Amino acid sequence: MKSKIVLPYAPILVESTRSIGYSFESALADIIDNSLGKSATEINVIFSSKDPQLVAVIDNGMGMSEDELESAMRYGSKSSLDVRDKDDLGRFGLGLKTASLSQCRKLTVITKKGGQYNAACWDLDHIIQKKDWSLICYSTEEAMNLQLASYLNDYESGTIVIWQMFDRIIDGTANPQKVFDEKIERARSHVSLVFHRYMDNESIGNRVRIYFNNEIVDPIDPFLTTNAATQPLTEQTLRIEGSVIRVKPYILPFASKVSAKEKKKLGELSDLRSNQGFYIYRNKRLIIWGTWFRLIKSQELNKLARIRVDIPNTLDSIWEIDIKKSTASLPDVIKRNLVAVVENSIGRSERVYKYRGRTSSHDNLQHVWETIDNRGKFQYQVNREIPLYKMLEETLDDTSRGYLDSFVKALEDAFPYGDVYYRLAKDENTIDRSGMEFDEVYQVGADMVEAYKKMGRNISHLLKNLDQIDYFVRYPEVVKKIREDYGDE
Repeated sequence: MKSKIVLPYAPILVESTRSIGYSFESALADIIDNSLGKSATEINVIFSSKDPQLVAVIDNGMGMSEDELESAMRYGSKSSLDVRDKDDLGRFGLGLKTASLSQCRKLTVITKKGGQYNAACWDLDHIIQKKDWSLICYSTEEAMNLQLASYLNDYESGTIVIWQMFDRIIDGTANPQKVFDEKIERARSHVSLVFHRYMDNESIGNRVRIYFNNEIVDPIDPFLTTNAATQPLTEQTLRIEGSVIRVKPYILPFASKVSAKEKKKLGELSDLRSNQGFYIYRNKRLIIWGTWFRLIKSQELNKLARIRVDIPNTLDSIWEIDIKKSTASLPDVIKRNLVAVVENSIGRSERVYKYRGRTSSHDNLQHVWETIDNRGKFQYQVNREIPLYKMLEETLDDTSRGYLDSFVKALEDAFPYGDVYYRLAKDENTIDRSGMEFDEVYQVGADMVEAYKKMGRNISHLLKNLDQIDYFVRYPEVVKKIREDYGDE
């Protein structure tokens, strides 16, 4: 028996690895991972959508020597089994190459370290021509004169990753510039979410600033931690194989308590509010979000629950992190530990919705609408005991009372449950809460008082408890005026 080294045929293998499944935004995020792995604090994504299109990721990280650059350009430059630095965002040593060449045909890397410039290039057409793993390497002088290399002049060290020749993105499109611009905008939103904890003020060392064509990218915080109405729950820790997993649930505020600025930022990423569930972070970098991993079903009342899970890169194997760092599987070993966390979070999320109404039987208000529970089913009914209803009822004869009762029953039966559910499910915040004008509300209250007087009842009790009727809760000035006008009678 003998063994024989069989090298993969470069043109075929390189072309096939272009189809791993990267989107434009996930590929760009993979390049930013490399910058963060080199301790960059400034990352500038330079792009041009005009022909010839170009994307460059420029950072002020540690840079690479000639040998380090050659290693970084090698396919499989680092084993997934190697012990990595705790802050390393890499996985298989393939990201730089596979992510870049999934989007373009020419990848150039220019780097500066210790005042020395180095550069190398993978050009797919050159590989096909040479029929081998032929890496183009530049001398120091050539590297310094390459396009965009001057961006490194202001840094002691740093790296530029350049994408050129975008065949898959623009081939066959009627308007390549428009398509390219749309992909850039989608990538901007993706980056603002995926790396939000690096860009936030959160204490993770040096704050990172990311730019798109020199314009700062604002982070998107999926937990709205700066909103006073957000409910952060107690953080829990799980110990697995000697490593620590941190789990912290958040309950987002209802739509009415979210500012216009917050809604605009959340809306930049396909209605982020609908993405309930786990948010998995690997070394503070968001890798997967908006899933319950089948622990529960996504439901309307759960939508405010977000559970942040921080995992270290030492547990990549049990989470089955893929090469794109965009999918993961919930390990059975921690699934049972998360059930209680999920149930508690869901309960909190449901209560946010339940407390939105004024139908709770646990407060001291007299509600216009009551919630009637009957063996797991519910129905809304008009409260026939409130003074306004009793007043109307007592002014009618028996026949008219029957008509009133029939009308109210028809009103209750026709309550638009489906339409209300549909609108709330879309988080529509367009409910007209303005109600009636001051004079109209005052007239309702005054009519009640006058009716009580005609019936020979003591109005002092009514005046005292007027603000306990939920209809008048929104109109304290009206209640004050009625008390002033009738308080001495």
